[in-house]
Amino acid sequence: MIRSLLQVGITVPQLEVGRAFYELFGLEVRVSGKDLVFRCPGRAQDQIRLMEGPKKKLSFMSFGTNQIGMQSLLGRLKSAGVVVLDKSPFHIPVEGIWFQDPHGDWLNVQVAEPETNTTKSGPEINSHGRYRRIGERACGVEALKKRAMPLRLGHAIKFTPDVDRSVAFYTEVLGLKVSDRAHDILAFLRGSAGGDHHIVAFAKSSHTGLHHISFEVSDLDQIEIGAQTLLRAGYKDGFGLGRHVGGSNYFHYIRDPWNSLVEYFWDIDVIPEDDSAWVPLNVGPEEITAVWAATPPPPEFVANFEERD
Repeated sequence: MIRSLLQVGITVPQLEVGRAFYELFGLEVRVSGKDLVFRCPGRAQDQIRLMEGPKKKLSFMSFGTNQIGMQSLLGRLKSAGVVVLDKSPFHIPVEGIWFQDPHGDWLNVQVAEPETNTTKSGPEINSHGRYRRIGERACGVEALKKRAMPLRLGHAIKFTPDVDRSVAFYTEVLGLKVSDRAHDILAFLRGSAGGDHHIVAFAKSSHTGLHHISFEVSDLDQIEIGAQTLLRAGYKDGFGLGRHVGGSNYFHYIRDPWNSLVEYFWDIDVIPEDDSAWVPLNVGPEEITAVWAATPPPPEFVANFEERD
């Protein structure tokens, strides 16, 4: 069953506007047919695909599984009456199977694992009783010229008109597991074999759409180096700096050119495959959003800016 998030496909009206944003965010870009694809430095795997179209839209999410998981998934999809395609409906070179979730959003599943990142790790972190950086400066004047170095695509949160229905499909059919939730407003799901607290989550709205995609970085400095670089360039602040309850990760969100959010994160909860000791929360959205934040979340943080189909 589904084990990892591999790639997110987004349709946008201006590819070059997207190129400028995501390159400054810290990703590497190349042309793939008529599209632009982006990957993290040091990771041989495309993680965002921008496709040109009349309006901005979350087009697909691509997930990874293994051979056993694929066979189980195909059986569950058949039992659920889900139509499965063996070719992409977007005419793009992405292998695997394609199908739609209960709200019409396209999903792709491949037999694939996330690639490792070969980027050199950042300096060790000193904390009380755990002093591991001795005789080495963590931040010098050269840090003033750095840009963020995203390491991997961690998760995506999408809007749904029915959180419970989405959770039921993604758990009962696709094999994901609920890590935490906020009643029928918000739900965080992890892969079937454990790992990050969530690889996909659902937020309640009148219709589907992309809330945010999130990239892991190596430390708190990288979060703010990335966020401040984008803010200085004139992109809009989203929410942060802060630390979530759902996932425990530090975060800062920036608005992309079409008003979706892109997040830098660090230090997320990891849940093992044997998850018997993990007890999911089910609390209000205001409780699960943040332990602390530099400012309260703005009202538009939960707004769905994608047009309804």
